[in-house]
Amino acid sequence: MVIPAILMALQLVLDPLSTTGEKVDWSQSGGEILVGETAPSVEAAVELEAARPPAVVRAPVLPWSQAVEAAASRHGLDPKLLHALVLVESAYRPDAVSPAGAAGLTQLMPATAAELGVTDPFDIEQNLSGGADYLARQLLRFGDLKLALAAYNAGPSRVARLGRVPDIDETRNYVASVVDCYLMLTAGRGGRSARDCRAREPGL
Repeated sequence: MVIPAILMALQLVLDPLSTTGEKVDWSQSGGEILVGETAPSVEAAVELEAARPPAVVRAPVLPWSQAVEAAASRHGLDPKLLHALVLVESAYRPDAVSPAGAAGLTQLMPATAAELGVTDPFDIEQNLSGGADYLARQLLRFGDLKLALAAYNAGPSRVARLGRVPDIDETRNYVASVVDCYLMLTAGRGGRSARDCRAREPGL
């Protein structure tokens, strides 16, 4: 019968001494099961884990990346900083227009755009190049990221006169938001608006 044969096979596996009186040699059975071996130590397991290649961290895919990188490279900026500025200024909307008339991805005011040679503020490449140029000028002038961002938002003459970030809520919030976005992008996270850049507790 088939059933007794199966039971006998199971008995051999569970109790190899019960039918033959001799211990079964499983060494020729193939596979990687080690009969009688002890589990690896904690130290060995840690060494094995440490030897594993690190996981690949993929950079976030951001809008207009090639144009942003080209404009940033042209004016000596970190592309992540220009991305952070665009995140806060327009949330990557090339057709954005502020109530004050600032336009495009980097929200250039008409007079500033004209000064920078930007003829069409809604042209992505022109706007990004103009915004990168203007921010680079402020960084060169003030030698401080927060002051440069404050100058971008509130005007360089005001920042130069005060020698600090002006006590204007909009400007202070603007500087903090761009810095938060820059840190977020540097940490390898992506976002599409300033809300995505707010500091989060680990695990949230």
